[in-house]
Formats: sequence, structure tokens, C-alpha cells
Amino acid sequence: APDFSCERRTASTVTPQVFSLFNGHNTHTRALTLAALALKESGNDRDAIKRCFQLALSREPSPQELKEFLTHWREIEKALPEKAPTHATPPLEVVREAVEENTGERFTFTEPLYSNADFVPDLQPADVNRHTRALSDLCLVIFNSNEFVYIY
Repeated sequence: APDFSCERRTASTVTPQVFSLFNGHNTHTRALTLAALALKESGNDRDAIKRCFQLALSREPSPQELKEFLTHWREIEKALPEKAPTHATPPLEVVREAVEENTGERFTFTEPLYSNADFVPDLQPADVNRHTRALSDLCLVIFNSNEFVYIY
């Protein structure tokens, strides 16, 4: 982690930032992983939030940030379902359709997807409890902050 955190901006100058970070699959899995790690390394909710700030922003949360994060964490946890939907596994084969060059006839064939044979998915919402999923929403907020993504 860097030795110091960067400055804050009052407004984002990159409009798509919110869409790619808040809605992106990669960001959601990173947030979930950060939440699970913070809870594993912490003894209570306050320490978990502090750990998220330390890992993502290299600083402690202010007292106001800590209070707001704890409040939001409790609220979002109540709103989340007890169990998350199961995640889809990647296919091991795909059926392709092609056209024979000489005759123009269509045909299909099954192609194995060797890259998916040993695929190990990232941590998924169905793998953790509601408490962890709620903290991952807060991690998304951190990831989407101007302090986390600062463009010079």
C-alpha cells in the first residue's frame, strides 16, 4: 500500500467510473473478497470497517465515516435476503454452428472449453452470509470513492 492517501475531489470527472465500478462484476467480487478478509481479520464490526479502509485507502476512517458505515451496514443487512442466489458455473463445452465452404450447408459441432476445466471461481455471494454481503456493499462505496480512484 502507498505511504499516504491521495487528495479528495468533490466531484468525479470520469462519468463512466460509477458504472464500471459500482456495477462491474469484477468490482463486486473484489468487494466481497475484501469484506470476507476484513471480517476474518477483525474481532468486531468496527474493526472490520477500519480494516477495509486500511486495505483500500491506507488510512483509518474518520469518526463520522465509521458511524455512517456502521449505520448503513445494519440497514443494508436487514434489506438483503438471508441466502444469495447460487452462482452459475462456466460451461465445459459449447455447441457451435458453421457453414460448409463448398456446399453452403449448415452444421453444428461441440467444442470442449479446456480453459474452463480447471476453473476456480472467485468468492461468490452464495458462499458467504448476509453480514458479509452487506459489508461488501460498503466496500463498493470505498472502491467508488474519488479517494480510491484518483485520476491526475
